[in-house]
Amino acid sequence: MKKTLRALALSACMAAALPMAAPVFAQDVDYIAPEDEMAEAMLIMDVMFPADTREDMVRTMGSQMADSMMTGPIFEEPGIRAIMDDFIASVPELMRPAIAEHLPSMIKSTAIAYTREFTLEELQDIRAFSGTPSGRHYFGSVQSLLADPAIAATNQEFFAEVSEMQAEQVPILQQKLADYLDANPEVIERLQQSGVGQSN
Repeated sequence: MKKTLRALALSACMAAALPMAAPVFAQDVDYIAPEDEMAEAMLIMDVMFPADTREDMVRTMGSQMADSMMTGPIFEEPGIRAIMDDFIASVPELMRPAIAEHLPSMIKSTAIAYTREFTLEELQDIRAFSGTPSGRHYFGSVQSLLADPAIAATNQEFFAEVSEMQAEQVPILQQKLADYLDANPEVIERLQQSGVGQSN
């Protein structure tokens, strides 16, 4: 049982530590965006992220991340590559429910961030610009530019480097956690008492 709990504890810690690329920011949970600023920011979001193309942006980034991770000898095997290619092709449809559920809050959160960064007057200026032909073109290109070959190549290089970093650091972290659990068996006992490892 202790070995099982040790393995579960390690798995939980590793899952919490990854992905290493995800930044962590302090959150001001008490902040409430002023209504007038939020109204301006949401109008900007409507131009920046047109409702009929919002899902494409998320899928583009997800595809670039997946492509960057499929490197190395294992993916040079035709059969394995074919299986992974089929899986990646299915991801957009698999992600659709999650995108539908979370994308509205992601857009709203972006609008809230705008109210933190810009004054009402600045938001009004930005919104006015977004209503011009040049503004609509500029803000409407935010998503399509993610698929630009230069940006896609840079993103894939970044994700690939992060994957390499994880591959190097994960075993080190895993060993440190394993050593700690081995040296502190009472931690495993506490985890057992808290329900870790018990089937629901």
